[in-house]
Amino acid sequence: MMPVQLIFDGFGIDTEAAVIVKTQPNDIIAVRRQIDRHLQLQSGALLRIRVNSHALFKRFSDYEGQNGVLPTLNLIPRVLLAQSLNTALPIWLTDELIITLNLLQKGNFLTSQRSFETSLLIACDADLLSSDIHKFIAALTRQNMQFKQLLAVAAVKGTFCRHIVSKLSLTEEIARLLLEELVKAEDIRRFLHTLAYQQHLDCLRRFVSTHQLNQALPPKIYPTSLLQALPLLALPENEASDLPDKFIKALDAVERTMSAQGIKPEAINDLLVDWPLLLSELAVLASENATLISQALLDKLHTFTSLESQDLLTALQQRLDSYPLLDATAIVDDVLNWSSAYFEYCRKAFLAKQPLDESVNLSFSDWLLAQQARISRSVHDWRSVSAQARSYLDQAYTVVIIMVDALSALNQDILLDELNSLDHLTLHQHMLFSPLPTLTEVCKMAVLTGQPVSNQQSGNQEAILRHAYQNYLTEEKSLKVIQSWTESSERAERIEEQTQLAVLFENRLDERLHECPSFSKHREDIRPIIRQIKRSIMGWCKDAARLNKEVVFFITADHGMTVTQELYAGQALGEAKERVYKLRSPMQMPDEFALIGDYAIPKKRCRLTTHAWLSHGGLTPEEVLIPFITLSSKPPRPSVTPLDLKLTDAPCILIANKHWQIEVLLTATTTINNIQICFAKPFDGKESIDSIRANRQQIIKINFNSMQEQEGLTEIELLLTYDCVDRHEKNTKRLSVKFPVALLEKDAGTKNFEDMF
Repeated sequence: MMPVQLIFDGFGIDTEAAVIVKTQPNDIIAVRRQIDRHLQLQSGALLRIRVNSHALFKRFSDYEGQNGVLPTLNLIPRVLLAQSLNTALPIWLTDELIITLNLLQKGNFLTSQRSFETSLLIACDADLLSSDIHKFIAALTRQNMQFKQLLAVAAVKGTFCRHIVSKLSLTEEIARLLLEELVKAEDIRRFLHTLAYQQHLDCLRRFVSTHQLNQALPPKIYPTSLLQALPLLALPENEASDLPDKFIKALDAVERTMSAQGIKPEAINDLLVDWPLLLSELAVLASENATLISQALLDKLHTFTSLESQDLLTALQQRLDSYPLLDATAIVDDVLNWSSAYFEYCRKAFLAKQPLDESVNLSFSDWLLAQQARISRSVHDWRSVSAQARSYLDQAYTVVIIMVDALSALNQDILLDELNSLDHLTLHQHMLFSPLPTLTEVCKMAVLTGQPVSNQQSGNQEAILRHAYQNYLTEEKSLKVIQSWTESSERAERIEEQTQLAVLFENRLDERLHECPSFSKHREDIRPIIRQIKRSIMGWCKDAARLNKEVVFFITADHGMTVTQELYAGQALGEAKERVYKLRSPMQMPDEFALIGDYAIPKKRCRLTTHAWLSHGGLTPEEVLIPFITLSSKPPRPSVTPLDLKLTDAPCILIANKHWQIEVLLTATTTINNIQICFAKPFDGKESIDSIRANRQQIIKINFNSMQEQEGLTEIELLLTYDCVDRHEKNTKRLSVKFPVALLEKDAGTKNFEDMF
């Protein structure tokens, strides 16, 4: 008789050939007939019948005990594993856990040197107990969701926690936090990705706070202690969502304020991640600002592995040793981009009293002499000052032009640092090419009038200005000329009802320049002069507001300045000024000079008199390029949404542990009904307002909370839903909330104390 083997396999353990019973009645009948026929045959072949549920097995239980039917195989994972390991299993190791962890295929994974829990974790993945944090994290990402069931077992969790403490050098508190968040997560891989994202965001948050950057960031969703205790987890750029853009914004912001706030270039290393987008932005900034390049930056790039980082490392290594020459075919915008970094390169060398490579400024001088026609057609030509003045005068603005003698674009950073606090004025910055040669008598009135000095009528400065702007100066008091070298009453400097054009001649910087012993002292001379100009601007703004007049300020210069490197020892070509010769008669120019009008200008950074250490007149970028700053009173554009929401000046208040209150102003341009304000995660809070009438405002206080502590400037998202006219609208508003810093250490006692309120 041929034997029959019934197999009950509720966990899908059996892998040998067998007849698998299906649930359909016809299938069950067919298998029973097959068993009956097999029992009648005289053969030693084995017929294996496998069922996977108790209900099906009952349909075949009557065969048990019959002649030719072997004892039923009941495949129970715990029994099979206990037999395989030759040991009793802990009660928490369920059949389901054995199957999901694939333990039956692991062989005998127990060793006498390790506990059962340790051996089990190694059987799941040996790197789970690695002392390398990156291998540890990689092993976690390979685990399925059932692995969380294993971590829910106290004995296993304790073993895993002790490993994290001893092998990964983390505190027990951090280990517990990590495991708690891991067990709570819906998906292990998504949790680890979010953890890496939040770690990088925390690095950015600390950078923004350290350097006082005005950048709102997403809120925290994990405790700070967990984010900072773990080594920074890898986060590829294509998985980093919006973080690269936020890092780029911070990089741009700190680069702009670096010199003004005394931030060392090495500070940007704390912001660098091996993301191509971020490295590309760094490459652009470094091309414009050579002082960003340091050995520490190169060392940081050495730790990255992407092709982009290695290409940037090679390029910056070359830049660290020298500054690139200007391309002779460059367009004007490219030249200005090149010059921005050139100024940083110069500034660093001038302050350190180090010589510069003359070939760099010679490449600019050669381009400048060859491209005058291209410059004159661009918006960066010196004629733009008068053109802009006329444009604003056409719009009935009062125009104030502040002419700062010898204020180079090299020192524009000081100017911008002082003016950025004028929040009520809209600031635009440009650089212009001054007239040539860069001498006061050639440039000053040319820049102010838009006409070369040779084309202007004779007379004093006021007469020349009246003639140039005669179409706008219909009255005697329409023009006001203020000179820094003459004393005048406060009344004489104020904007009056008839004032259309005011010009301030600020000469003190140029007067001090020629006697200045060093570039650093020259930089010190600039700041008090700019501060006084700033005070004057604030006063003129008050005058304009009192008279209900729009006002625009232009701050510019006639030319810049440079630090000379040597005394010219060749033949005198005419009347020697500090940086040019005024020719007595036409003559052939030596190779080291350029002829412009009646002036012979040395191409190198040399002086023609013994005392002109700091001077002007030449063709270097720092002499030729001048700032052109526009400050306008034009108000901002109004909101286009029918319902607007913004923070008031009231601070965010901590009302309990992880509970806050903010005050917001609602503004409606039409009647709005059924207003709902909801906070987006990780915050929770809601507020309702019945209605706001058209062109009305309403201040409301909103309470909200979060699972995590928040502090500093943080971006929160609000969803507004409302009804207006015949439609229902939804709008998302983002607010930058400055969360208060906790006054007390957050221990258990403190929490209880705060919760009382």
